[in-house]
Amino acid sequence: LIDYMWYHAVNDQQKLSSAVSSVKQNEHKVHAIEADIIYSEEKGQSVMGHPPQVDGELTLSSLLHQVHESNFQSAKTDAEANILKLDFKSMKALKSSIDDVQNYLKDLPHRLHQHVWINADILAGPGGGEGEDMRPKFGAVEFMDLLTAQASMMKSTTLSIGWTTSLTDMHAPYTLDMINEMLTLLRPYPERNITFPIRSTSFRHSWAALRNLYDNDVDKQKKWTLTLWWSLTSERHKMTEDEMNWIHGLLESDTQSVLSN
Repeated sequence: LIDYMWYHAVNDQQKLSSAVSSVKQNEHKVHAIEADIIYSEEKGQSVMGHPPQVDGELTLSSLLHQVHESNFQSAKTDAEANILKLDFKSMKALKSSIDDVQNYLKDLPHRLHQHVWINADILAGPGGGEGEDMRPKFGAVEFMDLLTAQASMMKSTTLSIGWTTSLTDMHAPYTLDMINEMLTLLRPYPERNITFPIRSTSFRHSWAALRNLYDNDVDKQKKWTLTLWWSLTSERHKMTEDEMNWIHGLLESDTQSVLSN
């Protein structure tokens, strides 16, 4: 997925129209849409937005309807399939969205369900400066149970689950304790497709711990992947060319030996 073009923060009508327009025009410039979901107390439903927002004009229901109508995720093969990543910002937003997401999945071929990603930071992660609240907005066990045992239509989606991250220390490492906590959480769910969103600026300092995610991928079925993220707008979040070259070299070499063990 390194060559995928992502359209991030598709949280209003203008961005959504722009994201899906390339498909309508057969240009296919956008391969993945990422959208943030909050719960609007005023509207009594999930809407698109990112904290500290508390409301938004575009509802999740409308976004899913428009994505469906645009055929954004229609594909002849899995390799050609686009990704829709729904980034939930609270358990309340997730719970109020279950029916809308399941209705969207009903109209999507089952083989493409894995290309719908359900994202949430469910465990406490690296960093945490003075005054920073690193507590997740989700109960991790409740999250997994909701999307596996209760929301049956969502069992074949990909869970993009990770850790909260500090806004002050961009290179704080993911520790072995953090990784082991995730592995313990996932033990009852061996069949789930999982991708772990990892902050790229922390990756190099964390690889000794992170490689345990590869070692523990159930039966080496490659159901688990890493998704590296960073910000292009914040100078503090930007990666150096040296960091990017190091990561590229590692993923081309070291992970191959890990996966073959």
